Amino acid sequence: MARMGRAAILDQARGQFAIGEAPVPEPGPGEVLVRQTMCGLCGTDVHIFHGHFPNTRFPLVLGHEIIGRVERLGKGVSADSMGEPVAEGDLVAVVPGVACGTCYFCAVLREPGLCVQGVAYGFRPALDQAPHFQGGFSEYVLLDYPRSTFLKMHVAPEIAVLLEPFTVGLHFADRANLRIGASVVIQGAGAIGIFSLAAAREAGAHQTIVVGAPASRLELARQFGADLTIDIEKVSDPAERIALVKAATPGGYGADAVFECTGVPQSIPEGIQMLRRGGTYVEGGHFTNAGDITLNPHYHFVRNHITLVGVWGSSLSHFVRGRPILESGRYPFDQLVSHRLPLERLGEGIQALSTNYRLDGNEVRKIAILAHPQAS
Repeated sequence: MARMGRAAILDQARGQFAIGEAPVPEPGPGEVLVRQTMCGLCGTDVHIFHGHFPNTRFPLVLGHEIIGRVERLGKGVSADSMGEPVAEGDLVAVVPGVACGTCYFCAVLREPGLCVQGVAYGFRPALDQAPHFQGGFSEYVLLDYPRSTFLKMHVAPEIAVLLEPFTVGLHFADRANLRIGASVVIQGAGAIGIFSLAAAREAGAHQTIVVGAPASRLELARQFGADLTIDIEKVSDPAERIALVKAATPGGYGADAVFECTGVPQSIPEGIQMLRRGGTYVEGGHFTNAGDITLNPHYHFVRNHITLVGVWGSSLSHFVRGRPILESGRYPFDQLVSHRLPLERLGEGIQALSTNYRLDGNEVRKIAILAHPQAS
């Protein structure tokens, strides 16, 4: 009898998760079967659940922050995507995005993260098969798409599971073109805000300011090296927050760069006003459509000669550069995962991130879904 594996399958937007089963496949040549250890629950998963991500296909197995152990290696696979030897049982991180390698963005611009023909694990890349093993909220993930990539990890799973969201922080720093000694404001003290803080410091920022809430997350930001934190629950007036930021920057002119990591539209005009003249505003918190805002081209852009850039996900290069930082021990990444939930409680995790960020009586920092909780 074929071995069976389980997955949490979402039937529709704002629908129900059902635990489904399917035969566990054997990997073909060039493929890898990964036995899920943990998969982080991302804000993007929450937005997809609520129907905010266009062109989503259902039914769907979510989950793209995938960590697992190699269950089977297909013929011809003996190393990870950087050539490090791998064997069954090794812990690996799955790079969710799979670029085609041949489109204009891949082949000409060398921007695989913008590939128009790519797929991504956790976003149901295929229509012609049951979606049980295409996302991380399942017991197994089959890496069966050509050009799929993965990296061997050398750190505990609860830290390794943070690699994918950490790469987004690295992308923020890349897009800002930070110089050594720069001053950087991070809007938002959630997971992406914390990861962007660490990335900014690694990229050379000398002064980092985190604007967000609640107080416990700001304390974590200080543990990650934030020089100043501003609690939006205590300082409720945006004008006062802007003044506090400017007062802490060289000459009182404002920050060299501001990273928007909140996903709250109203934070954008405020953040732009925290910049110095000629500064860079990096917008990456709105991976899905959270609504419109009103901006004045003269006042917000031209007058202060700012640069406005967007961040769309990350690519293999960010994973490769982020892995040694994650594994270095320089930052308390072990403090991030606050909740470990089985597949059956995925809906509760979605609900917590959709409301008050509390679950089982405790504040949520980062939720990891465990398909095999007894083994983890």
